[in-house]
Amino acid sequence: MIGNPLLLGDEGGYNLTRSLRFRSSASAYLNRTFSTPTDNKKFTWSGWVKRGTLGAKWLFSATPDAFTTYVNFGFANGSGGSVDALTFDQYSGGYQVRATTNALYRDPAAWYHIVVVWDTANATSTERTQIWVNGVRTTVTYAFGPVSQNTASILNATSSVNYLGSLTSIYFDGYMAEVNFIDGQALAPTAFGSFSPYNQWLPKKYAGTYGTNGFYLPFTNNASTTTLGYDFSPQGNNWTTNNISVTAGSTYDSMTDVPTLTSATAANYCVGNPLASDGGPLSNGNLSWRVDNTRAIVGGMAFDVAGTSNFYMEATVTGIASTLEVGIVGANRNFNGNNIDPASYANGYGYISNGNKKNNNSATSYGATFTTGDVIGIYAGNGTLTFYKNNTSQGSAFTGLTGDMVVFAFGSLGGGNTSTTLNFGQQPFTYTPPSGYVALNTYNL
Repeated sequence: MIGNPLLLGDEGGYNLTRSLRFRSSASAYLNRTFSTPTDNKKFTWSGWVKRGTLGAKWLFSATPDAFTTYVNFGFANGSGGSVDALTFDQYSGGYQVRATTNALYRDPAAWYHIVVVWDTANATSTERTQIWVNGVRTTVTYAFGPVSQNTASILNATSSVNYLGSLTSIYFDGYMAEVNFIDGQALAPTAFGSFSPYNQWLPKKYAGTYGTNGFYLPFTNNASTTTLGYDFSPQGNNWTTNNISVTAGSTYDSMTDVPTLTSATAANYCVGNPLASDGGPLSNGNLSWRVDNTRAIVGGMAFDVAGTSNFYMEATVTGIASTLEVGIVGANRNFNGNNIDPASYANGYGYISNGNKKNNNSATSYGATFTTGDVIGIYAGNGTLTFYKNNTSQGSAFTGLTGDMVVFAFGSLGGGNTSTTLNFGQQPFTYTPPSGYVALNTYNL
């Protein structure tokens, strides 16, 4: 796992249960038109965010006139040409403010708590636009601004169309949870979170008022795509979901990937790791992978293959042009820039689409062949690695495994277009997992 995204429930026992995945490939977003605000000089936006595809991605935006005048906030250009800083813009005939964090945020395994404060009634110019991450005020650089005192918010304005997860054709890719918007108040992050005794920033339930345009989106009602946009604040400011799915399968967007150690089935889940993988872009919250050459990717969480927990995940083959390999490899292997398959290493073990198994670059006969449409289950723990094809065990492929922390690994061993979707348990599995399994998340590590 990258960084330290292990998060505990707070001392009051406030644990989250659901997040919403935004797939940029599907142009997913939510929208709502605001009414006359309580106070257009003050607002606070708070949300937990886990990144998927890196690069320029917008978390929220608003416009009253099809983006001649607008507000937008998200991951955009920072120092050194990076597009992984957080940037807040308000534009009306020119930039009224453009504030960009000096820090970059590109850990795909971590949940970030982000708070944006608009307080133009404040006499101190540098207090009027604030960006907080995990309870800490960020240092920002102003390309334009600071904003003038008493400037009205375009986001929190009458007839302003607000978007969550998009700015015109630029869509956020990743996950959001516990989104609050407070109309008419400039609040500190402590209204939404607190530090644990271990100095980890944890969510807590917001207990204040919301104002006219305020809302609270926990994304917990997944009875339909409509109910996913329901506002759980007293204001009833429901949102419209667009290109969000609750249809069973790889497009299912109601996730149990959350920033708390809630339970064995609700915690921070493993996803594909774009920072330690070689080519072939990950997408859809780092749960889809498509390549056109010899490439490899790995999961973002390591586990002890000789430990007592049996971890299970599914890889659904959505396209295969040559040879696909699924399995595990030592967590010390970084495939960024190395066009080599995981099972070529001594601590790499794979099941190949031609029916062979492979370790240390040596392949032998093992099980059935697999191809497009097949679901391959990987069951690893207690020193044993077993593969399933469409819920049928192919038998123990490798036993007596010791000594290494490993990650799930996937390799495309030839040219042509090969693609898979990954499920580590944050979505319902296609098949009932083997008895004794646990999902790969922070609660179960």
